[in-house]
Amino acid sequence: MKGKLRKNIPTLIILIIAGEMIYTLPYFRNYYYDVFLNAFQLTNTQMGTLGSAYGVCCLISYIFGGYVADRWKTKHLLSISLFATGILGFTLLLYPPYPVLLLIYAAWGITSIMTFWVALIKAVRSLASENEQGKAFGFFEGGRGAAKIIESALVLGLFAFLAKQLSDKLALTSVIIFYSVMCILLGFMIMLLYKEPVNNNSDEIKEKSNKKFDWAILLRILKMPTTWLAAILILTSYAMINSFYYITPYATAAFGASTIIAAALGYFSQYCRPIGSFGSGIIGDRIGISNMVIIGYCVLAIGLAALIVLPGKPSFILLLLVFIAIIYISMYALQATHFAILVEGDYPVEITGTVAMPLMIIGYSGEIFMPIVAGACLDHWSGTDGYKVLFSILLGLTIVGLITAIIWQRVTKEKRKAIVLQKREMIAS
Repeated sequence: MKGKLRKNIPTLIILIIAGEMIYTLPYFRNYYYDVFLNAFQLTNTQMGTLGSAYGVCCLISYIFGGYVADRWKTKHLLSISLFATGILGFTLLLYPPYPVLLLIYAAWGITSIMTFWVALIKAVRSLASENEQGKAFGFFEGGRGAAKIIESALVLGLFAFLAKQLSDKLALTSVIIFYSVMCILLGFMIMLLYKEPVNNNSDEIKEKSNKKFDWAILLRILKMPTTWLAAILILTSYAMINSFYYITPYATAAFGASTIIAAALGYFSQYCRPIGSFGSGIIGDRIGISNMVIIGYCVLAIGLAALIVLPGKPSFILLLLVFIAIIYISMYALQATHFAILVEGDYPVEITGTVAMPLMIIGYSGEIFMPIVAGACLDHWSGTDGYKVLFSILLGLTIVGLITAIIWQRVTKEKRKAIVLQKREMIAS
């Protein structure tokens, strides 16, 4: 097992890029909003409905994604998902009418989540040994952030050049072609590079993992307290990930930040992402994933508390930037531990899909209710008060997450001791 992750670095890099690129097609319309709107002759309501169609199918896909991931080979699921997403991207080049666009976005909710996301998590878990899970997911999340920075800069440059030389619509066409081609190429690369893990577990798990779906395994997972604790950890930290973009308008409203500075604060999150993710992975494997989670919640709580009490004056804008950096880094550090911490819960890699079902349904539900909560806060309380109430709610969820992490440590005490012992034996050998 020694150096397992190091041997699989080329495959991990491909998975990182694939994990970023497959979501560019469903979301790129947000970055080229006006051009997309005009090219496809849509209203703003229709544009928003495309996102809703994608979101609804994503929610359904989260429910069935675990079933799919544990039934079919990971390699096939990842490759087929990328192929299908890329092919659907090419259909955009026909500039179809709105009803067809709606179907394309709904289909992307299936190809990027149901057949892809849980299979991707399972693949990343399989590339590392038990005491390397922190690094694996830290590098995975941090790498996705770095890939996003590079990809967005290259594509934006390509779009700007072609828009100036030709037209906005042709520039948009080039963006669609680029993303579609990349998805299909990555599908072929995964098909060639990724190797299915050898099942070294008991005959019982081998037999059950080969079945279509074993409800007994799901029932056993639901009875484990670690399942519900992990779901709460994802829910409380993902709520911040769903709400951090409200920091940008808050900076404008409370601190008088200019539009350019406010936009820069939004992009700043992507530069903090690799720092938080890489750091979380490396430190987590050294001190224990759950210890890293506790630190992450503590730092996030400090950042949110400071954001709430900091006086809204232009002279404090630099101090605001420091606290925002603390929030972003800790937020992404926690995101990197969402599935790395499963190793302490003693879940075999072979049933990752089944484990992920309740975790994603509960954990990612913040994607549905947090925008509603935020909107209600901003509508009910005028000025900056609404933002402070929202940040106070997030602070409360952070404290709940911290308490949950402490309980997690007590429940997983024996498994964590076994992981430490295994690490010492590996170092000794």
